[in-house]
Amino acid sequence: MKYKAYWFLIFISALLLSLILGLAPYIIYHLGLITPTEQDVIKVVAPVGGMFGPASAFFSGFALIAVIISIQQQREALRIQAEELELTRKEISASTAAQQEMATHQKNAISLEVIMPFMNEISSSEMRNAIITLSKFGRKENFDKMYFDLVQKNKSDLLQNSELEEFELIDNSRRKFVGLFHKMQRLSATGVVDNEIVRVVLGPDSCWILLNIVEPLDAKIRPNYSTLSFDFARSLYSPEIIESEGKHD
Repeated sequence: MKYKAYWFLIFISALLLSLILGLAPYIIYHLGLITPTEQDVIKVVAPVGGMFGPASAFFSGFALIAVIISIQQQREALRIQAEELELTRKEISASTAAQQEMATHQKNAISLEVIMPFMNEISSSEMRNAIITLSKFGRKENFDKMYFDLVQKNKSDLLQNSELEEFELIDNSRRKFVGLFHKMQRLSATGVVDNEIVRVVLGPDSCWILLNIVEPLDAKIRPNYSTLSFDFARSLYSPEIIESEGKHD
């Protein structure tokens, strides 16, 4: 505001001075300071007006300088504005990064709270017994066919006591193991936990048992079985890692 008033005052002063200097010859003539004949008025006044030619050149130069100064000030204002915009952009970027980091920490904390019960479940005695049962049964030749025969006998109520006990043990172990992977798959699909967190709970050995023992059993029960949990296990590790690190004789 201060600079605007300053330039306005200069403009008014220059305008008045130019007006005074431009009218000076006519004022001198009308005051009677010069008394030429009527025919020679222009000839007399013109040289007097020409005396103010330098003033005209001065004001023209002054106007050019004023334009240059104005352009320079505009450039400076634009530079300051650009710097302020850059600072604002950096502040927004830093704020966004901080918010993303905070969101990541919160997600990790939530994932840890969610994953702890699964770690307790897979390390429980029931799950260990289920893994042992499935591993032993999977070593038998044609174990999937044996399981299918047990399923058919169970449907027909033809199982002997020992067979019924074996079938229930294998079937409960299968359900418990598939259920663990199914719950983890649902949590991963909804974004509650990512695969990196899942790998903390489900190692290559668990994936190997699921894919090489449990999946053949499910396939024998129903040909159109859901593959979601099994595909999820395949996505956690490469086939080479599952085979080399997961298989135990």
